[in-house]
Amino acid sequence: MIHYSCDRCQRLIETDDELRYVLRIEVEAKLGENVFSEDEAPDHLLEIHEIIERQSDALDTFVDDEVYQRKRFDVCRDCYLAFMQNPLGKETSKPVGFSDN
Repeated sequence: MIHYSCDRCQRLIETDDELRYVLRIEVEAKLGENVFSEDEAPDHLLEIHEIIERQSDALDTFVDDEVYQRKRFDVCRDCYLAFMQNPLGKETSKPVGFSDN
């Protein structure tokens, strides 16, 4: 039997009793702005061909982490809800407590 633990809080996820959430995060670096009209679609095969041709080292077939990354995480329900409340991890300002005097 496969055992899962939450990648965020490290708690064991009981797959018989509770849901396990899979988060997939994909990051691509983009240079410039690609704007196409409705009748003009990009030729993805041509783009891939041009990228391969630009590779200076034929043995290096891996894309650098600064260009593309894909991550996968298993999380429990509590960590899923926390992630959905703040997916970008922005710091939230806490209210300042003033005294009544």
